[in-house]
Amino acid sequence: MTISKPKYKSEMNKCNLTINNDLICDNVIYDSYDNSSITFKDLTFDSCQFLNIDFSNIDFKNVDLIDVTFDNCDLSNKIFDFRLIERVIFKNCKMVGISFIEASLKDVQFINCKSCYINFSNSKINKFLVDTCDFSNSTLLETQLKNALFEKTSFNYSDVVKTKLKDIDFSTCDISYVNFDYESLNGIVIDRFQSSDIVRLLGVKFKE
Repeated sequence: MTISKPKYKSEMNKCNLTINNDLICDNVIYDSYDNSSITFKDLTFDSCQFLNIDFSNIDFKNVDLIDVTFDNCDLSNKIFDFRLIERVIFKNCKMVGISFIEASLKDVQFINCKSCYINFSNSKINKFLVDTCDFSNSTLLETQLKNALFEKTSFNYSDVVKTKLKDIDFSTCDISYVNFDYESLNGIVIDRFQSSDIVRLLGVKFKE
């Protein structure tokens, strides 16, 4: 599987901002700024790189992401429901409780991110790489997942329901106590050590 990386323009908007500094990004419009909060509303981040930014006091309303990198950022509890996320890299980010409900994600990478409680319900995902992340307590409900690669990622206590995982390899991941339904499990790829986690869901007991 080949995932397209962000395609930055020759004059890339390189956003190095913290909540106490002014915004440095030519194509961004915000509707409020009071030295403690910013709201990005009805816009597209296109060809931006965000470095070392804490978005705790920054709100997103109807924001699409195209050709964007977030590196070492805090995006916890941000909402990208119903949005377009294309050619985006999240690297070394804190993303607890972030939401992508009914979003469209294509060519997206999560690398070394803490993303527990992430929500992909009813989202459409194609060309998706997740490497060395914490996706525990995540939700994949009726998620359309194609061309996905998961490496060394924890899905502990997650809910995966009506999400087809045929031929998707979870063999390097921690899937302990995941709530899979039968439909989602059909064709999943695991290793033999993970079989007990799957058998447990079927109500089968091992005899010592």
